[in-house]
Amino acid sequence: MNRDYSSRGKNRARYLFAGQPSSHQTPYRPATALRPGGLPACIKAPAELDFMDTTNPFFSTDRALHSSGHYIGRNAPLPLGTFTKRPGNTILFDSGGLQFGRNPAQWRGNGSRAWALGFLEAHADEAITLDVPTRVITPGQLPFDSFGTALTTTVDNNRYFARHRSANMRLLSVLQGETSADAQAWYDAVKVQPFEGWAFGGSRRTDYIHVAGIVVRLIADGLLTPERNRLHFLGVSSLTHAVMLSALQMALREHLGDEDLLITFDTSTPAHLMTNGLIFGYPNISPTSFAMSVLKPPSGHVHMGWDTPFPVTSSRISEKLLISDLCVPATTRQSGWDQLGNEIVINHNHESLLRGIDDANSVMEMPSAWSSKLAPDHIIKAYRALRTMFNHADPIAHVRRQRASFAKIGGATEGQ
Repeated sequence: MNRDYSSRGKNRARYLFAGQPSSHQTPYRPATALRPGGLPACIKAPAELDFMDTTNPFFSTDRALHSSGHYIGRNAPLPLGTFTKRPGNTILFDSGGLQFGRNPAQWRGNGSRAWALGFLEAHADEAITLDVPTRVITPGQLPFDSFGTALTTTVDNNRYFARHRSANMRLLSVLQGETSADAQAWYDAVKVQPFEGWAFGGSRRTDYIHVAGIVVRLIADGLLTPERNRLHFLGVSSLTHAVMLSALQMALREHLGDEDLLITFDTSTPAHLMTNGLIFGYPNISPTSFAMSVLKPPSGHVHMGWDTPFPVTSSRISEKLLISDLCVPATTRQSGWDQLGNEIVINHNHESLLRGIDDANSVMEMPSAWSSKLAPDHIIKAYRALRTMFNHADPIAHVRRQRASFAKIGGATEGQ
């Protein structure tokens, strides 16, 4: 029976897996092309790995992120795959700004703007505007050699999108900045061309005192209304960040009287772990830990014949999975995992993370007397500060009182 994560915790922030092209394509490749010798017993068809399809026997979700940066310059429509638009699902695309920033030779000014907007309108339900992330700024390397050029280019991109957009697609304007001063300057520049929501990038996105300040400014400026009630946080998915964003969402929904306001967040962590031969286990939640466990299972060519159960069963697909189901030797690969094995591991990691986020939120939603015995004190204090911020005359002063707790959160990542 399929586990449907789209229906869990309607009041919680939602995790979006930032999937790679392989996760888009693999479920729709012929089984014989993936495993000429036949599929493992745990899966009847590659299409069962499409986690956006509720008919698969493992798990499903109705939201995911995919990047147009994987396809810069492509004009042909993407083939049918996991991240294809379909009724009931919402695919958020980012615009490829990170890839343009890392390889500025690809940048063609209005040509790149036109390509990005056209690609997004063809493939996305929602999209992040084309920004130049501040972390790719490289002094001396044109055209993105300073904060000023990155911001100016982003503002020009926003104007182009606003002028030329034609599809019924929600756009989220990006907020960047590596310092508080830069983040405030960026906000002041992009707020004059608002879209239908906001995406938080840059290193300040995990500074919740800063985030609370930006949210209060958005409200004061009339830019967090039912028409602009989507917030997305780029590149975060630790259990700590998941519950902080849930607390912020609940506070905002109550304060604004908007039950449709939604906070989402993304990483490619399930795939990143796979590339390093790692898997998620169960969440470690206790007064001294608040993180997913990470394991390294046998994954070599020599393990092809290991009919040994997968070391954890924290996902539906892992319940009948054997070590040998993943390993198919090939002289062209260091790892024993082939493409199908990789996608099975990604499927496991994705669901395990969703399950861990569910567990973490459930602990934080318990009565105080219970949660205080199950989670670290600084996480509980930070969570409650965000959750109750609008119960106070000065929400930012209230959040700042827990500065020490937020400092311990820092940029927490999976496995830490």
